[in-house]
Amino acid sequence: MSFLDFLRGLTIGRKLKSQDSLDRAYFSLFIRRRGKAKDIKRIYPLIEDSDWNVRNAAASTMVELSSKYPTIKQNVLAHLHNLVENSSLAIKLSTLEVLGHLKDYGSKPYLVNILEESGFDLQYAAIRAIGYLDDVDVLYPLKNLVYARDYITRRAAILSVVRIANSVKEEDQVEKMTNHTHIILESYLELGELGEIICKILDFAEADKLPDMKGYSESEIVKLEGLIELKDYTPEIYQNFARLIFPVYFPLDEETD
Repeated sequence: MSFLDFLRGLTIGRKLKSQDSLDRAYFSLFIRRRGKAKDIKRIYPLIEDSDWNVRNAAASTMVELSSKYPTIKQNVLAHLHNLVENSSLAIKLSTLEVLGHLKDYGSKPYLVNILEESGFDLQYAAIRAIGYLDDVDVLYPLKNLVYARDYITRRAAILSVVRIANSVKEEDQVEKMTNHTHIILESYLELGELGEIICKILDFAEADKLPDMKGYSESEIVKLEGLIELKDYTPEIYQNFARLIFPVYFPLDEETD
């Protein structure tokens, strides 16, 4: 290390304890670019900083260092899991941002707990984070949030549902997603389109494995029928569509299928 590098290190180090929030944010971003694995401990206090810009810079640095040095990832996750359970709302929000970008399945129980127990403010951040896990099972806790009255929460849940559904390998989509047909259908209905994955389920799913009918409103049925008619569809798609949407109105004679 040259003498110039030594002086630069001292200068950067002083920014960590500076009263100026921009100095602390600069320190975090410097560590993001030039830091080593051991420097992650110097970032831990900054994720709890009183200033949003500092917390945001620290979150970005945690993600970058965890990517560069995978050996520190589990320690980072342990620290974040503790914060998401025991810290203030503002700090939890920054923490959830990091957990989402780290995409670790070990975070799933913590994220699901927030979805089920917290208010809209934390739910929104948890929905975004859990959407990156690409785990079909998280569709169960997202189910009720797709129908949330709060628009921002509902929209976040819908986009996460669509993202998770589309993350499933094409050859596994029908098997893994048939049980979740209604939540996927509801999400695409909100987006005003009919995703290819829905057409695939309706075309290839076994009739007895389709979920029970959901109580769709008349306007939803009309919209869904209009969307499906825009697609090239087989008789199987129409019949399965009818099993999901129409049986209350037009019961199918199963013996004549």
